Formats: sequence, C-alpha cells, structure tokens
Amino acid sequence: MIREYLKEHILITDGAMGTYYDRKKSENGRIAEEANLLEPELITRIHEEYLEQGARLIRTNTFAANHAMALGRGVRDRREQDAYVKHVIRAAWKLAQKAAENRPEEIFVAADIGPAAENLFSEYETDPAAEYRFLADCFLECGAQIFNFETFSDIKYVAKTARYIKEKCPEAFVMVSFAANRNGYTTQGISISRLFAEAAQTPEIDSYGCNCLLGAAHMYKLIKAQNLAGDKFIQVLPNSGYQQIVRGQAGHADGVHYFADKMEQMVELGVNIIGGCCGTTPKHIRMLCEKLAGKAPYEKLPVVEKGGEDAVSQTRNNPFMAKLQRGEKVIAVELDPPFNQDAQKLMEGAFQLKQSGVDIITIADSPLARARADSVLLAAKVSAMVDIPVMPHIACRDRNRISMHSTLLGAHINGIRNLMIVTGDPVPSGERDNTKSVFDFNSIRFMEYVKELNQEIFLQDAFSYGGALNQNQANEDQVMKRMQKKIDAGLSWFMTQPIYSDEEVEKLGRMKQELNTKILCGIMPLVSYRNAMFIKNEMPGIQVPDEIVAQYRPDMSRAEAEDVVQETLIRVWNKRDEWSQFGSIEAYCLTVARNLAIDRSERKDSRTVELTLEMEQASDASSPYEKLVNKERMTLIHRLMNKLPEKQRLIMLLRDVEGKSYKEIAAVLNLTEEQVKVNLFRARQKVKQTFIDIEGYGL
Repeated sequence: MIREYLKEHILITDGAMGTYYDRKKSENGRIAEEANLLEPELITRIHEEYLEQGARLIRTNTFAANHAMALGRGVRDRREQDAYVKHVIRAAWKLAQKAAENRPEEIFVAADIGPAAENLFSEYETDPAAEYRFLADCFLECGAQIFNFETFSDIKYVAKTARYIKEKCPEAFVMVSFAANRNGYTTQGISISRLFAEAAQTPEIDSYGCNCLLGAAHMYKLIKAQNLAGDKFIQVLPNSGYQQIVRGQAGHADGVHYFADKMEQMVELGVNIIGGCCGTTPKHIRMLCEKLAGKAPYEKLPVVEKGGEDAVSQTRNNPFMAKLQRGEKVIAVELDPPFNQDAQKLMEGAFQLKQSGVDIITIADSPLARARADSVLLAAKVSAMVDIPVMPHIACRDRNRISMHSTLLGAHINGIRNLMIVTGDPVPSGERDNTKSVFDFNSIRFMEYVKELNQEIFLQDAFSYGGALNQNQANEDQVMKRMQKKIDAGLSWFMTQPIYSDEEVEKLGRMKQELNTKILCGIMPLVSYRNAMFIKNEMPGIQVPDEIVAQYRPDMSRAEAEDVVQETLIRVWNKRDEWSQFGSIEAYCLTVARNLAIDRSERKDSRTVELTLEMEQASDASSPYEKLVNKERMTLIHRLMNKLPEKQRLIMLLRDVEGKSYKEIAAVLNLTEEQVKVNLFRARQKVKQTFIDIEGYGL
C-alpha cells in the first residue's frame, strides 16, 4: 500500500506526459489524451520508459480527459460526451495497468484529473462538482484507489470530490497539487499558503503540494516558505524549467543535473513525493533516482506563518473607511481623467472639492473603453498635491495578472488605500481587431485576489475596496447573488449607477437591508434636455424615466440647466446637518432638482397658484395690460415662494404647482399628512400676506 511505502521511502513519480508525447509526435496536432484511443502502443511505451528509469508511481494519461475535451472533438450531445469521456478514461487506465504489470517492484497507478474548463459549466448550466464526481466515478469503475488532482488553482471542488471518493472507497489515497506563480498565487488569485492550510485541514486529502508553472529553483523557494508540519504527505512536481520558444516551437530547458540538485534540496524540507511536470522526461526521473537512492523521508520543519485565516488585516489612516464604518454619510465625487496630458482642470476640481469638504475623490479608469490618463497615477498625484483621500478605479479589462499585481504594489507605495474594482466596459466591437481586452480577472476574482494580498502582503495596512452595482438589471435575485459574492470577496461598499426614480431608491433600500452592506448612491445631474436624452438612450445600465426627461424643455439652454444642477447641489449640501431627518437623500435631491427645473420653466407661468379669488380671476384677463400685470404678479409670487423655508417651499410647489396629493407629498418628504397640511397653510398665508403688503404699497 502507498501509505506504508511513504512512511519509509521517498516516492518518485513519472514526469510529463503531454510535452513528452509532443516531442515524439509533434507533427500530428493531436492532444495526448486522444492518443489513448488512436496510439495506445505509444502511450504504453511512455509509461514504460518512466518505470524503466526508476519511477514507482505513474499517472494515467487523462489530465484533460473531460467533457471539454469531448466538446473540442466535436461531440455535442451530452450522452455521447459521457460515453466518449468514459471510453478515453478506461483506455488510459488499461494502458497504465499494462505498463505496470510484471514488474519486480510494486508500482502505483494514479488516476489523473486536471481542472475542467470554466466555460464548460456555463455551456450546460452544470454544477462544476458534478463534472468531477463523474470523472471520479469513471475511475472508481476501473478499480482506481489512488487519485491525483493536479494543476488546480482552488481547493473547493477538489475537497468536495475527495469526500465523495472516500464515501465510495474509504481506502482511497487522494493527492492534490496546486499551480502557483513566483509570488505564490494561483490563477484564481488564492495564495498557496491558504491552499496548503486548507488542504492540511481537509481529512479526505492525504497528500498535497505544487506542480507546473514553476521550475525547480523557484518552486523550492515557494515550498521553503510554507508550513509543511503535520501528518499529511507533501508532493512537488515542478517543470523542467521555464518555457522557451526555439524556431517557433515551444519547449523547456533540459538542465537535468540542475533539476535533480534542486529536487534533492526539496526533499530535505520534508517533501515525500517528487516527480516532474511540463518539460521533464525519463532522463530527469533517472537522475532523481540516482540522487535519492536509499534516502528516507526527512522530518518536516514548521515555518512561522505571517498571516493565515485567523489574521485580521488592519486599515490605517483611512478616514473615508472609518467614517463609513461609523455609519455616517459620506460624499464621494468622481472625476474623469483627461484624454490628453493636461490635468489642470482635474486638479482644479480636486482643490475645489477639498475646500467643499467632500470625503473622497474617485478617478475613473478609461470608462467606455476610451483611453484616458492612468487612474492610479492620477490618484497618486491628487493625493500628494491636494491632500485628500482618493479612490482610483481599477478595471480588469486592460491588465493581465502581472500588471494588476504591479498596479496594487504601486498604489500601496503611493499611500492609496481605497480602490474601486470593476470588470470594465468591453471594447467596442468595431475596434476589437486592433484593441484586445485582457480580462485575466473579472471584478469578483480580482477582489478575491486583493483579499489574499491583504492577508499576506498588506496585512498591517490593508486595502479597502468597493464595487459597482447596476441596480437596473431585470433579475433582482441575480443582482443580489452577485452582490453577495462580492461581499464574500471582501468588498466594503457598493457604488450604484445614477439614480433617477423612486423605484430605484426603494430597490436599493431592500438590497441594503437584506445584505447588510454599505451603498453609495450615484447622482449624475442632467444638464440639459439633450444630455438627458443621451444618457437615457446611449449609456448602458442607466435608466432615466420619461417623466424626468419631461422636466427639461428642448429649448432650455445649457446655462439654465446647469444653474438648476448647481443650485440643487448647493441646497442639498447646505442641508447636510439635517440629512438624518430625511427618509431618502436621493429622493430629496430628485425633488429639489425637479422643482427647480419647473421653477425655471415657462409652463409654470401659465399655472395659477391658489392664493386668492382675485388672483384666480386675474388669470382670465384678456387685455394686453391685464396680462402684463398678471405676469408681473406671478413673478412676484414665485420670488416670494423662493424666500420661504425650504420645507414650506417644497410642499407649496408640490401641492400648488405640481398638483400632488397630501399623501404623495408626505411620502416624498417623509412627513405625516397633517404636517404637510400645516406647513402648506403657513406657506400660503405668508406668501399671501407679503403679497398683499407689497401690493398695498404700490410696489
């Protein structure tokens, strides 16, 4: 049995199957797993070569044997795919068993399972765990008792499948290898330290370690930094070196002696199972056997961990986050970077915002896939020159994993602690021939990556980060599921698309309550009828109701509209001490803006304010003189209304100008109907009395 063997020996496995097969048959364009059916003698011979050089464990030629492979072979029917995958796996098992027969020493055969393509699961709306259970069942039917999961970037489905295997075959031996880069992170953005810790705590996993991506030297450094203590066996299968391109062909370095020397050092760390991955050959395995002949397993030395699951990342000198955590209202203002090298306008805006008392400035990252100045660099400049908290947006569209990691390091060095993480708008279809999106991450996976870095690198001074929320998507349940995934990935707040309706406010209220999260509600003032129509029809994810557009006259000048916007923001800001009294700041903003727009509309002049019977009669005047007098009186009334206390003015506008019911006004302003009636009476009386006084003086 393999467990008894490992107690006394270093177990040497085979080397690469795929790259070694390519060396022998590179001209046919066939993947190695297909050769189980079409070239069985060659696959058997590769297994035999490794065994002849001293390997005691061989892996079945099934790394890519799954439904994605069947799909790639043109098999579309699901049942036919099942049959095809089973056929490939059974053939591979028989070939490995044939190679292991009649050997003087005990040979172990492991069922090899690689990660299935992510798009496979969306294609069939299948739970990924079901794919791995299917593969496990195929091997169990063949009689497999050793299972090797290799080149995985997460442990979630491996752990589930290991439990499934042990339930069906308690004596099974389960091995798992993770693939990490030099920095110690997988393609999922998960640190190898966390994966090792989780594997060590998973009873159904018997052995864990690393394979692929790295050569022996870098994998040694990575393994040396890990805590290997415990009763689990440790496995290491590096590449022969880094991939090289020679005459247009991909290959790996052949430093057999160098490889073996580094692997000998690896064993001294307490590694129990060693072998090779991409680029390794029977020569590498022979040299390993010579180096390690007669050596027993070394004792595993514990390593003091820097973080781990119990470590709590700390955020220092982050007033924006501190205010948010206290439950206070925060003001974040977004500035768009310039299209050219002139940042003067942006810097002037930043200084003005600083003086106005905003909490943080956010810098967009090339929105709508149009190239602008780098958001992180501009954020660093603003932070240094204006001394205000900044939050650069980081889009996953334009950067690969290396660039994303470098960006985070650069941001942290420059004192940036708040990030807005977004997937990024796609490149327009007409430009995709010349401009390629990257998307190594989406927003959720990048959040998980930052979360890992906060536990490892930035533990003492972590990033805080938020994400985008498109509240206008039709399926609210799906929106909330995605929100929960972001929260689980460490998100601290959401920033919404611009809000233009009470329905959106109500929806956000439900989301906030159910998910217990922080939401920054987006406000993007409409500065003209043309602007409103553009945003309504051209901006994806933003909904502008028709009744909002109707508040803007097509002939209203941009200057008039900007005056409305400016006055709205000023009035809302001046009322910041009373925000806690409002049921919804967003609804209040919308009401103020709507009323100011109406106040400037000529339509307002044609309406009668319910003040006196004389005024109602005056509205019917037909002579030019009477019309002029009436117009002047209406102008005076509007001026007097503008001098009313804000609450009284809003109520009077909503009732006497817009014709809203008492119930509707009460809902908008979060008052009782009785309070609405009292304030309306006082407002009418004050305007009426002042009007009469002025008229009495002949003014």
